[in-house]
Order: sequence, then structure tokens, then C-alpha cells
Amino acid sequence: MKSRREFLRLVAVGSAAAVTGPARRAAAAAAKSAPKASAPKTEAPRPAAVKTEIDRQKKSTADALKTIRKYELPAGSPLAFTFKPLRPARRAGH
Repeated sequence: MKSRREFLRLVAVGSAAAVTGPARRAAAAAAKSAPKASAPKTEAPRPAAVKTEIDRQKKSTADALKTIRKYELPAGSPLAFTFKPLRPARRAGH
């Protein structure tokens, strides 16, 4: 083991597998004996108001993207931001 944290993670994963093992086997047995559905379930039809709202939001998003893409930046313009990674702070005792 490399660290206490890895050991505790291994214990937690092992415990979870031991607890859920019997439940998984029971679920697998039930799935094997369950009759198979003949047709896949279809999604319930959406109300007209929901469909209208989704279409409105799609149009709004498309319009916003058009506006952003249409904006021309002058040649040589400064960057919007620059990523400057920092070294992690040293912890006491290390």
C-alpha cells in the first residue's frame, strides 16, 4: 500500500462489493427469469407548451451563436485572458 488513503479506499470498495454482491446476484437471477418485453418503451408525448418552449430556447441559442460568430475581432487584438498556472503551496512538514 502506498498510503492510508489508498488502503481506506480499498477497504470501502471491498465492503461495498461484499454488501451488494448478493443483491446483484438476485437481480441477475430475476432478470433472467423475467419475460422479455416485445416492444421498446416509447417516450411519453410532450405537451404542446413544453414543445413550444424547447423550440423557443433552441432558436434563442442559435441566434446568440450567430451574433457571437458574426462579431469580428480586429487583427492583433489582445487575448481575452491568459492562463498562468501557479505552483501548489508547500504544506508544513513536507
